[in-house]
Amino acid sequence: MSTVAARPDSLSTPRTDSAIPLRRGALVAIAFGGLLVAVGGGLLVGTSDHLIDPVAYGIQLALMLVGTVAAALYWLVRRPGNRLGWALLALAGATGVLTLNGASSPLLHTIGVAVEPVFFLLSYYAVFAFPDGRLRGLSEKALLAAMALYFLTGFVPYLLFSPVVTGGAPLGGCGAECPENAFMIADRPTIAASYGSDGSYAVIVIMLATLACLVYRLATATRPRRRALIPVYLPALTLTLPILVFHGIITELLSPDPEVVSNAGWFVTVSRVVLPYGFLLAVVQSAFFAAAALKMIVRRMNESPTGPQLRATMADALDDSSLEIAFAVDHADGFVDANGDPIDPTPTAGRTATPVTQNGDTVAVVVHDDALNTDPELVDVAGNALLLAVENDRLQRELRLTNAELRATRARIVSAGDSERRKIERDLHDGAQQHLVALRIRVGLASELADPVMARRLADVGTELEEILDELRDLAQGLYPPLLREFGLHDALVSVARRSAPPARVEDAGIGRYSEDTEAAVYFCCVESLQNVGKHAGVGAHAVVRLWQDVGRLCFEIEDDGAGCDVESVSRSGAGYTNMTDRIAAVGGKLTVESRLGEGTKVHGRIPADDPPPYERPVSAAATSVALTTETA
Repeated sequence: MSTVAARPDSLSTPRTDSAIPLRRGALVAIAFGGLLVAVGGGLLVGTSDHLIDPVAYGIQLALMLVGTVAAALYWLVRRPGNRLGWALLALAGATGVLTLNGASSPLLHTIGVAVEPVFFLLSYYAVFAFPDGRLRGLSEKALLAAMALYFLTGFVPYLLFSPVVTGGAPLGGCGAECPENAFMIADRPTIAASYGSDGSYAVIVIMLATLACLVYRLATATRPRRRALIPVYLPALTLTLPILVFHGIITELLSPDPEVVSNAGWFVTVSRVVLPYGFLLAVVQSAFFAAAALKMIVRRMNESPTGPQLRATMADALDDSSLEIAFAVDHADGFVDANGDPIDPTPTAGRTATPVTQNGDTVAVVVHDDALNTDPELVDVAGNALLLAVENDRLQRELRLTNAELRATRARIVSAGDSERRKIERDLHDGAQQHLVALRIRVGLASELADPVMARRLADVGTELEEILDELRDLAQGLYPPLLREFGLHDALVSVARRSAPPARVEDAGIGRYSEDTEAAVYFCCVESLQNVGKHAGVGAHAVVRLWQDVGRLCFEIEDDGAGCDVESVSRSGAGYTNMTDRIAAVGGKLTVESRLGEGTKVHGRIPADDPPPYERPVSAAATSVALTTETA
């Protein structure tokens, strides 16, 4: 049975519209041209002598134009595959033409008024197309078609049969000296009046449907989609509501106070200014959200998360609770989820599968909400963070494997050395020592048969043989002492402490027997430390060896009150320190050395080991003699 889901032939990826790349020079030209038109158009409107409030209207149009151009350029750069940038650029162009309202020339003024329906349609097209860059639903297309039909049947007759035309914006109305309508083909006031109260009913229906569409999309959107919609939909809603109020007044469905009408007019004015900056804020918000998400992901990655924790972290970062991660399985053609169960990363409706690749290979697939396709920075951050987590997990596994291999290698080296020590000890005991003992006996027998002079010489030879035997016996015991093998750490270290210079004291908190490798590591580390005390601690120094067991650990400590040393220089140059470290590390332990000049040295070691059962140390004549001698010393 397969343990992983089959790897699909292809993964769905976020759809991107064909991008028309703009060169840097073109972008600079658009930015400079937009700024120039904003300043020039604002001055043209602000100095007009026929508008009701030319200064305020000029400032409004200049701010609208700057914001729309900035939003368009930002979308074109940050979302090159999204058509919304081009829609915003077209809206900026319509805003620039709208400034001709302030011209005294009848033709230019009429063109400025005539472009208002285009500006209106482009504004709502940008709102409905946000953030994908295209109209997704039939309702949005129907609403835009209804708006276009209204302008054709209502505004066009007004434009062709009215002697004077004026802008529909609250600040764009004309005074008494409004320029003539350059597009008028006949002066027919009755036909022109059809743009008035009769058309307002159609506007009310269209705006109510628009309001319902915007509210519905906000209410039913997923959390990532709602977060993206709010910067644009809030000003769109505050723009739509006052339009309803104005046309309700025209149709006499509403009779508000004049102050309410004035406030509604300012709502329209402010909303028209804020709307383009909402498109700009949406992209900036995405970048800030991506930065916050990256910070959160990296912080949680330091905790070495498990698969489910990693999925939860990614879901929180992307604000998508239904997010799933499919991990590619090494040497297998399939995926598993965060729990290690087989998973098919092929996305369902409303979902997108974004592959995370490394060196051309797919290492994981993030299945997320379609709405996140409009936040490529956020998806990229999440993908890179996921790749970092996967790579970090791989490195940690390799590091653990390397450390295990290193410990095993150290253990093999130390074990081989100890094995060789025991072999040499046996060879010395069974070979050279036995031969020397036999030779000593023969020399003794010969001295009994020799004359007095020869007997004295043979006695001297016998004495030298005794000394050689003692030295050889000490050498054999130093290689791997029998006391350590037979009676354990306490007795072996007591024997060493008795012979050390200066003599040391052994404090045993009742440890038992441990594995041969563990006891050998502690023994030889203590022997090396006591030898260092004799060499470097100075005259009159005292040393103590402590042995105790902690939960799951065997602990030992060698402390002296001698001259102390520079620990860093010793660790760099001392072979003895390296040998001790290697021995303790080979059995999974850790060794630390603390020392200050004039304050002595402390060597402390901890070795993981199961607590041994209660241990009663066997009593031997040799051990008792050693212990008594040590206590007397």
